[in-house]
Amino acid sequence: PIGGLENEFDVDCNVSLKKALENYLREKFLRTFGASWGMSNEMYMEYSFTETCFIKISLRNDKKYSVPNYIRITLSADLKDFLQKKNNCLRGTPLWINDDEVKKFKKELYEIFDDNCSVVYIPAGRSMITLLSQQFNYIYAMMDDVQKGSLDSCTKDYLERILRLKPEFSEGIQGLAAYSGRKIALPEKIIIQALDLIKKILRGTYRYSNGEEQIVLDDGKYVKINFSSSGQQECVWILNLLFYYLLQQKQILFIIEEPESHLFPESQKYITELIALVNNCRHSVVLTTHSPYVLGTLNNLLYAGTIPFNDSKKVSEIIPESFLLDYNHFNAWFVKDGRIENCMDSEIHMIQNERIDEISKVINEDFDKLLELQYIDRESVV
Repeated sequence: PIGGLENEFDVDCNVSLKKALENYLREKFLRTFGASWGMSNEMYMEYSFTETCFIKISLRNDKKYSVPNYIRITLSADLKDFLQKKNNCLRGTPLWINDDEVKKFKKELYEIFDDNCSVVYIPAGRSMITLLSQQFNYIYAMMDDVQKGSLDSCTKDYLERILRLKPEFSEGIQGLAAYSGRKIALPEKIIIQALDLIKKILRGTYRYSNGEEQIVLDDGKYVKINFSSSGQQECVWILNLLFYYLLQQKQILFIIEEPESHLFPESQKYITELIALVNNCRHSVVLTTHSPYVLGTLNNLLYAGTIPFNDSKKVSEIIPESFLLDYNHFNAWFVKDGRIENCMDSEIHMIQNERIDEISKVINEDFDKLLELQYIDRESVV
């Protein structure tokens, strides 16, 4: 919830760290959800990072403030104590702060939150951004601060991340792999598996050349990204971001909305396997989906991980070991009518089949009723 803190949390020297954090979180809430006026003042959110570290965001009407539903920030006692102790801890001039002291402060802050992951949010509705690929640099550059501020925080972060990273793919995704592969300790097998999955999903590879985003085909010809299929437009920057941060080996929490959008069932399987592969390389993933193909693939990866070690070689011939998911580090929830329910089967350690097949059950029931109606009609004629 406070992803990007290290880049955005600029502190006024005359404001305490506690007040600065509260102001930052209040602004983050508004940039993410818009005005709070239409919300119930009974609404609240609480983020528990550890047993003793939490941040609670709630709404209240207060005579002190002229606006309804004032956003109130409540910090846990140990977080408040930490911020109080660290006031004025960074020595320096108006132009310079000692890098070692900043690193030490960040390290201690990460320890308080027990989290050193950076957040990469990949929203739904990505194809429009890709469709306007060539024009978007110009459009975004022409927007003033007020117009940029009207974008929700998550989408703005996603757009700016893409604009920053496009030049990294000037030699194509293989060029990025070749350049980065010389500097990292990531097993070559992992890189090859990731590239293979990306190629299967895109039916080609990605390149950013002469200001154009391109899908490069096997014969060297290419298609501009805005003329590619809607499935390619939806998934291309999921693939690029997953691969880029896989090579960076910096711990990331990926939040990915509906990776299956506009993809064939086969490609939905491949993108789910790529996400699992990246997850297994010290990253974390929060995923939302409406697809039974994504859920079915996740169940296969969970089930394969439970097969006894003696059969592991045979399993790897079906599903590579690097794709397998550990149910001890996996969970699934079903959201319906404003409620959230755990939908893991505690006995077989997989997602409940009835959740995956829920809509199929409704469709089959309608079909059975139609068959029954037809059967009744025939009997009445006889």
